[in-house]
Amino acid sequence: MPAPQVQTGIKAGATAKSGSDIDKGTLEQYRLALMAAAGHYKRYPAVAMEKGWQGRVDVHMEIGANGMLASASIKASSGHGILDHQAIDMLRKGKTTVEIPASLRGHKFSLDVPVIFRLDDAGP
Repeated sequence: MPAPQVQTGIKAGATAKSGSDIDKGTLEQYRLALMAAAGHYKRYPAVAMEKGWQGRVDVHMEIGANGMLASASIKASSGHGILDHQAIDMLRKGKTTVEIPASLRGHKFSLDVPVIFRLDDAGP
């Protein structure tokens, strides 16, 4: 089953898309902050728990110069569409709560964000 391509403005990886001098350390800090914020929106789909599905989803996010999510796509699928879609949804929601650092504002950039679904972490 091919990985879904969902346009939501999130991209995996941490690289500058413009030709500007973007501080890699700041970009990595932003990526980590986004991962933490997205974690608050992580929901393990019930059907995935029932079927014992788990896996890692690598989401590729592109952020526009205006700071908005330009696109989001699955870079590496978990093999389960429902988990892939949940990963994009949680990152899209988390993106709205993380302020873009001043040094990244006005620049286009992209980042890869891993989301891991493990049944051990699913809770009751």
